[in-house]
Amino acid sequence: MNKKQELNMLIKESITTALLQMMQTKNIDEIPIVELIKKAGVARNSFYRNFTDKKDIIHQRLVALIEEWGKDYETRNDPSFFSESLIRHYYKYKEFYLLLYKRGLSDMIYETIRYASKLDESKNNIERYTKSMISGMIFGWIDEWMRQGMPESPEEIMLISQQLQQ
Repeated sequence: MNKKQELNMLIKESITTALLQMMQTKNIDEIPIVELIKKAGVARNSFYRNFTDKKDIIHQRLVALIEEWGKDYETRNDPSFFSESLIRHYYKYKEFYLLLYKRGLSDMIYETIRYASKLDESKNNIERYTKSMISGMIFGWIDEWMRQGMPESPEEIMLISQQLQQ
């Protein structure tokens, strides 16, 4: 990675961090771009060079996190690890996901699950509807966990999951 790319990554991270800090007290729509770039310490051009709008910041973070999970899951090469790895992922980034939930942005989490399922790459309707159904079930599970504040550990959630299968 060259210096320009490193600087751009730093700028993106500064903007993302600033937005998440500001979202602790405000909804995303209540945060003016001017305040955001001031808090991030970057120029307006830097914002628009990297993001289309404030929700794009969240979208890019969500995609990066789900792709991180995907790489971790694939390295295990064990389909039975799917649920556990996904639960551990959401728990690892619990504060971020709960913040999105609190600010009414859980629909973005759902869209990221659909993205991770590669629904758009489906070859036919059976595959598309199957992936859509599974994505909805996963989101329903995560959504209910977030709704309750994610009080259970991944181990406790796995026990609940095992009880459901009996």
